[in-house]
Amino acid sequence: MPAQQHFSSRPSPAALPLLAWPGLFLVAALLLCLGTWEPTALTGKDEFFLGLRTPMEMMARQEWWVPFLDGAPRIRKPPLLYWLTRLSYETFGISLFSARLVTVLFGAGLVTATVGIGRRLLGDNGIALFAGGLLLTFLGLNTESRRLMLDIPVAALSTLAFWAFLTWRESPRARWLGLAALLLGAGFLLKGPIVALVCGGGMLGLMAIHRFPWHELFKRWPAVLGSLLLILVIALPWFVLVRQLHPEAAALAYADEMEARQLAHFSLDMIPGLLQIALPWSFVALALVWQNRKTIWQQTGEDRLLLVWLLATCLPFLLVRTFERYLVGSLVPLALLLAWQMRNLEQLPPWPARLGMGISLVLGGLLAAFAWRFDLGGWYFWLPTALYLAWAWSRGRQRLHWLAAPLLYWIALLWGVFPALGVNAIPPQALELGKTRQIAMYDGPQPALLPILSGRPLQHWPRVEATQARQLMAADGLIFTDRDDLPRLQRQLAEAGLAAQVEGGYRTLASAGSGLRFARKGATLDDWKRAWNTRNLDPLLTHIVWLKLVPAQTVAPPP
Repeated sequence: MPAQQHFSSRPSPAALPLLAWPGLFLVAALLLCLGTWEPTALTGKDEFFLGLRTPMEMMARQEWWVPFLDGAPRIRKPPLLYWLTRLSYETFGISLFSARLVTVLFGAGLVTATVGIGRRLLGDNGIALFAGGLLLTFLGLNTESRRLMLDIPVAALSTLAFWAFLTWRESPRARWLGLAALLLGAGFLLKGPIVALVCGGGMLGLMAIHRFPWHELFKRWPAVLGSLLLILVIALPWFVLVRQLHPEAAALAYADEMEARQLAHFSLDMIPGLLQIALPWSFVALALVWQNRKTIWQQTGEDRLLLVWLLATCLPFLLVRTFERYLVGSLVPLALLLAWQMRNLEQLPPWPARLGMGISLVLGGLLAAFAWRFDLGGWYFWLPTALYLAWAWSRGRQRLHWLAAPLLYWIALLWGVFPALGVNAIPPQALELGKTRQIAMYDGPQPALLPILSGRPLQHWPRVEATQARQLMAADGLIFTDRDDLPRLQRQLAEAGLAAQVEGGYRTLASAGSGLRFARKGATLDDWKRAWNTRNLDPLLTHIVWLKLVPAQTVAPPP
């Protein structure tokens, strides 16, 4: 396409039926929500410690504007996710499903926006729908949409904003640019300026093939200026309000965020992270890009646009500490690039497909083997879907099988196999205590999901404060803790003139940060070998106890 040609002159594909868009959204939401209600499903500390508890404490305090956690303003992150989760709690009741429904809906919106962008960028409904299907089969979308985290909502709002921007480019009405500004402003209230990454990367891709001349922004400066002002009007008032209401907490949160976001030394951690969340398609995408590397850069077409967009969304993470979930926004241009590169393929590239499939089968197979070895059940969900994935990714299969097989495989793992492991399982007695007694969770915090399952935020003590401890004792409350932390807890209680009596406990696999770290703290390779050889989980289990506070002199010292 000539450099001076306007983007809107590109022929548009036939319009999809009006009901196709809500239908696509609902199907994606249904597929992504499966298993979200399971109390032993995949979770992580950012979810069970922060995301699930904060809206409950806001409800208990009757506080809307400023999130609170453990009695202090929780302002290290903007409040929109907490607002939306509280709204879901108020509407559907406090539960894992109502909390995770928020990210499920954002995940469905991400899929829908990918199809909409594909129609406008690539001019083909079939390729656009295939890109949406590819996105649904990525491991990262399936795991992160099932947890109450910030990354899927941020990526969804940024992607939706780019879709609105493309619509404005084709039909320059101010409302579309205003919608893009509204979405970016809302995204700023989720995680700050990172919301610009996916949308901005798409704009850079348009610039790379001369479909986004900057001078047009100056020609339409009233709409552009109005949109920028709209972003500021949406994004800034909350920060100003918080600074006025809680100046010390705001200054501390700002300093912490600046320190955490400082550019680090060059690191390649981003690469394995992206390869992981894009499974099983990672190596297929790499192979196709490498195979067509010359034409991608020689032509000013869709290949270069999509590759520039992909690089713009992931390369910045080479300079900061990165978790793989930060890269979920990169899955959108990756899905579109993959769909575009595969438009004429009748079979998957053999070795890249087998490598991605093999890694996926091994990851799931390890979980299934764990469930089988310890008679936990659930492993049988893995076997038929693994066989289907292996069959579907052999030569000559239809594209429907290419999509259906990995999608069913991830659903089987996340809804069938992993919940069967019993990670974070809480016995009825402990759950009843969480519902009826005043509870403090020491350090860990454990039990991880006791707050959401009991419908109460509960307290978290990073260390013992004398006043809090005496108030808990006066209320006949309990402290839950990992038994390994008991000596440290007792020392801190002694400094406050108190002691603790163990009243009960249980042993379980417990999340220790990331979702797949569920062995007890300090578990060694020998512990894993001993557990496997004896078919006994005891060496891997976390021992959680609950204790009653009493004056120090009422507890006899151990012999």
